Amino acid sequence: MHRETGGVADALQFQAVLDVEAACALPCSDVDLVLLDYHLPGLSGVPALQRMQQRFEGASVCMLSAESGSDHIRAVLDAGASGFIPKSYSEADMSMALRLVLRQRVYVPAEFVFSEDVVRGHEADEVGSEDLANFLRIDLSTRQREVLALALKGLPNKSIARRLDIAEGTVKVHLSMVYRALGVKNRVSALCRVLQAGAAHALG
Repeated sequence: MHRETGGVADALQFQAVLDVEAACALPCSDVDLVLLDYHLPGLSGVPALQRMQQRFEGASVCMLSAESGSDHIRAVLDAGASGFIPKSYSEADMSMALRLVLRQRVYVPAEFVFSEDVVRGHEADEVGSEDLANFLRIDLSTRQREVLALALKGLPNKSIARRLDIAEGTVKVHLSMVYRALGVKNRVSALCRVLQAGAAHALG
């Protein structure tokens, strides 16, 4: 998709292709969003997502799928997708999700964020939900907030490092420290914690 001006419905110039190979043949400049079907002929799923991320590095890559189980969604988001949109969504819901992604946010289906197998019990070093916004705002360093905010937008560590002009290893260290404080092991679980607590605003 190529973004132009006006509202979302009028602002996008669409270029549809049938597979990853055809997509990679397109010019990568001025592409804001790649909406990727999970099941494509040839390369598909997470490998297809990773290929699109490499080809269209500056674009948000959002996955569309008829399969919406928690493990399926988690795998896609763990791979750095900018969102996951179930095919069962109405046109209005899809439009809302894409608006969010185009604002450089990660779209996660609410039914996934609040599902029983995602909601965790507290661990000893985990910040409570009621205190999470204050923790993110006050206890994290400015750099840690920047790194976490970019990670939750779906940027891979390499892109975060380039954006902030720091080493990729430094990004990993910052994320490791933040994940430990949140009581999570990866960015998807961190995103769920932040959204569950309504604390996203604390990251700016």
